[in-house]
Amino acid sequence: MDNINQRQKDFLVAQNPSWPWQDFVYRVNQIADQLQQDKISSLALWLEDAAHFACILLACFQARVRVLLPPNQLAENRQWIEENADFCFTEQDFATFGHSQKPQIIRPHFDWNNNTEIWLKTSGSSGQAKIIVKTARQMWQEVKAIAHSFSFSEVDQIIGSVSTQHLYGLTFRIMLPLYQGYLIGRMQLNYPEYLTAESRTLQTLWISSPALLSCVNTADNHLAQCRLSAVISSGGALSENVAEDLRIHLNCPLIEIYGSSETGVIASRSDNCLWQHFVDSQIGVNEQGHLWIESAWSNGKQQTADCVNIYPQGFELLGRADRIIKLNDRRISLARIEQNLLKHQWVIDCYVMQHPQRQRLIAWVALSDSALEKERTALITEFKRHLSYFDEKFALPRFWRFCAKLPRNEQFKLNYADIERMCAEITS
Repeated sequence: MDNINQRQKDFLVAQNPSWPWQDFVYRVNQIADQLQQDKISSLALWLEDAAHFACILLACFQARVRVLLPPNQLAENRQWIEENADFCFTEQDFATFGHSQKPQIIRPHFDWNNNTEIWLKTSGSSGQAKIIVKTARQMWQEVKAIAHSFSFSEVDQIIGSVSTQHLYGLTFRIMLPLYQGYLIGRMQLNYPEYLTAESRTLQTLWISSPALLSCVNTADNHLAQCRLSAVISSGGALSENVAEDLRIHLNCPLIEIYGSSETGVIASRSDNCLWQHFVDSQIGVNEQGHLWIESAWSNGKQQTADCVNIYPQGFELLGRADRIIKLNDRRISLARIEQNLLKHQWVIDCYVMQHPQRQRLIAWVALSDSALEKERTALITEFKRHLSYFDEKFALPRFWRFCAKLPRNEQFKLNYADIERMCAEITS
C-alpha cells in the first residue's frame, strides 16, 4: 500500500480534463484544511464527477469528517441529510470550497488505519431503508482483498455504469482505482454505447450490472475496438446466455461479484462456476444452511439470508431463504426457477414469485426482441417445455406476465410497489 503515497507528481488521477496527482493531492489538502477550519464534523456527498468525489472523500478521511451517502435526492433523504450532516457537498461547492487555503505541508492522506465513518443509506426498494456504517480502514482492507484476488494483465482506467452513492460503485469506481493507481472514470455511463466509446484508447475495466450488460448489442462492430481487461458485474443474477455471449464478443474475462451493503464483497466467480470467497475472509453456514461471512472489512461475523451449498472447490448460491417456499409440501427455490428461465435464449430478465392467494407461481418475464413478436400462448408453451427439463410439473409457473424490460432500479432491484401492481393486474 505504501507505494500509493509515493506516486510521481505527473501521475494522472483522471482525464478529460487531465488531473495530475500532485494537483489532486493539493486539492485534497485544501478541502481538508477548510473542513477543519469550519469545524465540520459530518458531510453528505452528492457529485456527478467521480474524481471530484474521490478528492472530497480523501479530504474527509484526512479531516476525520463523517461522510453520508444518500442513494437519491428524494425528500426523505434530504431530511436525513439535514438531520445528520452539516451540509451536502455538491459540484457547485467543489468549484470554490477551500480555494483560499494554502497548505504548507502536503500530509500523507492514505492512512490505512483511519476509522472515519461512511454512512450509506440503502434505497429501501425491497423494504425498510437501512443505514450501513463502514470505516475508511474497512474500505481499504476490502479493495486490498479485491486487488489481490484478480490479476488483470493490464488496466489503465476504470469506468462504470453504477452510481458511486452505493457501496458497489464506491468500492470499485472510487476506492479500487485509488488503491491500484488506475485512472478514475469521471462520469456514470448509463448506456452500453457510452462504455464502448470510452474504451477505445485505454486498457479498460468495466464496472457494471446485469441490467446494463443484458442490453449490450454484441452485434455492434464497435465492440471489437474496445480495449477491455475485464468486465465486472454485480447487483443480481446475470443470465448465462448473456454472460457467454459477452465473453465471446468482448474477448475478456467477465467476473461476477457477490456481496451486499452489509457484508461488502463476499465472493466472485467466472464462467458460471462455483463462487470463491475473497482472501482475508471466512465463510460458513448456520443451522439453517444460511451463509455467514467474517472478513477484515465487515463488522464481525455477518449473517446473510442466502442459502448455499459449500464444497471444497467453492460454494453454490441457492438464493435467499425467503425465496425458498413450499408448494405441495415440497421445497421450491424461486431463484433456481429464475436461473433456469434465464438459460432460455428468449429471456432477458425474469422474476418468479408465489401467487398471493393461490399455491401457484407467477413468472414475470422480460423478453428478447425476437420473442416479443411471438404469441402469448406459444411463449407459455415453450417456457413450460423448457422448465420441465429442470422442475416437476407442480413447480412450473401457472401465471405469466411478459414485457420488454422489468422496472429494476440502479441496484437491479424491483420495488415492492411494482411487484404488487403486477400481481394486481394478474389477479384482477
